[in-house]
Formats: sequence, structure tokens, C-alpha cells
Amino acid sequence: MKLSLSGRIVEAEDVKDRASLDFSGLAQLAAGVGFQAVCVRPTHLASTTPLERVHEMRAVLERHGLAASMVTADARVPREGSGLDAGAPLRNLGPILERAHALGADLIRVGVKTEDDIAGARRAADEAREYGIRLAQQTHTRTPFETAAGCREMIDRIDRANFGLIVEPANFALCGEDYGPAALARLGPSVFNVYVQNLRVTASGDSAVETNHGTIRYERLVIGDSAGIDMPRFIEGLSAIDYQGYVTSHQPAIAGMSEHALCEQVYSALARIITSA
Repeated sequence: MKLSLSGRIVEAEDVKDRASLDFSGLAQLAAGVGFQAVCVRPTHLASTTPLERVHEMRAVLERHGLAASMVTADARVPREGSGLDAGAPLRNLGPILERAHALGADLIRVGVKTEDDIAGARRAADEAREYGIRLAQQTHTRTPFETAAGCREMIDRIDRANFGLIVEPANFALCGEDYGPAALARLGPSVFNVYVQNLRVTASGDSAVETNHGTIRYERLVIGDSAGIDMPRFIEGLSAIDYQGYVTSHQPAIAGMSEHALCEQVYSALARIITSA
């Protein structure tokens, strides 16, 4: 497994449209602590970003010896738990495909929320195949992908070899779902990418999220804090399905911690867990 850093680390907990570092700063941060790739978010790359700028971004990655593990180029997708139309990019994926291809990324995060989105996902996957690009939906609250069973059903219904999952254990935990070996065994080769963040579900938590089964409160933690997600058990499940792709830190910024200190702490925790798996 390889380690990737999401641009989420330069976004605050409830802010997904503003970053504290530009793309060059993010790449320098990732490479400086040892990450092998960057997961590119709408704060740095959108479907309207000029192609000249995308080529500049690719040059930044190459200069730092980094890959683009995935692209999310529409702000509605990472906000898919809200009422926004996360499936809209499926109906106009061309500009995003063009930019992902120019960046050198072979995976795009998309959103599937409604019955109409299923047909859109099939069409988009067929279009993406012409670029050699895969599409993936994150396991996420307030979507049909809240549970392992829901993920399996939706992947089977979409029925495209280049459409898969971004498995994220914290979102499973928020929905009361298992995220260990038994759950991952059901998803197997459909796992295209992995996000990890850390939280503890608790009634006294200062943050809340809506799920398909009600409001859940939680406390934000830093990746590696054993009070939250059982990361070794999750990684054990990935090893059991022979997952060889990227494990991406989806850690948001933490008030009072510098980007560099947080990045170092997250990288150290993930590298240690993966090495010992």
C-alpha cells in the first residue's frame, strides 16, 4: 500500500471551499514528510480550471516526485451528505476527465445519490473508459453507500468495471457499520481507493452529521489516536483483500496545529500501521 495526502489537510473541519495553502505548498508539504501522492480537491482544481494551469500543477507534482492519486473537481461531490446535487458532475464529466487526464490522474471521485444517478454513473464510466480513467464513490453518510451491503448493491447495479469505491472507515463508524476484515471482504476488488480520517462517535461530541438513520455526534481526532477508528484492524482488512492501492489521509486541519506538524504526525501513524500490517 502507498500513502497519499488529501488537500483536506489544509481545509478546516467544516470548510471545503477554502485552503490555507496553494497547490505548490500542499505538494511541498506532502513530499517533505514522505507521502507518495496527493489527492487533489476542488479547492485546488475545478472543472473550469484552465488547462494551462493544470499542466503547471502536473509539473509541480513531477518536481516533487509525486503522483495524483485521485481528483475531485466539483465542490458538490465532497459535500454529498448535504442537499447539493452531488450527481450533477456525472451529467457533464467531459471537462473533469480532460483535466484529470492532463494532471496524470487515473481516478476521479464522483457522487451517486439518486436513482437517476445510477444511469448517469453508467454513462460517465463508459465515457471515462475512453480516457483510461476509473470513477469511484466514497462510502459516505446520507448516500446509498452508507453500509457495506448498500455499497455492494450499488456497485452491482451500476455494473461497470471502472466504477468502484473509496472506502472510508469513519463514515462506516458513523453509521454503526463494521469496517474490519468481514466488511471489506464483501467489497473486495471494487475498492479502488482508501480514505482515512479519525473520529470518535460520542453523544457529547462537538460535531454532528446527518445519516440515513438520524443525527450522529462525534469528536474529531488526529489519525493515529487509538481512541477513535481502529486503524490497524481496518488495514488488516485491506491486507486480507490484497489491496495494493493508495491509503489517503483525509485528515482535516486541526485548530492550533500547523499544517507541517499535523502532516508529520499523520504520516508517521499511517506508515507505522501499514508497515506492521
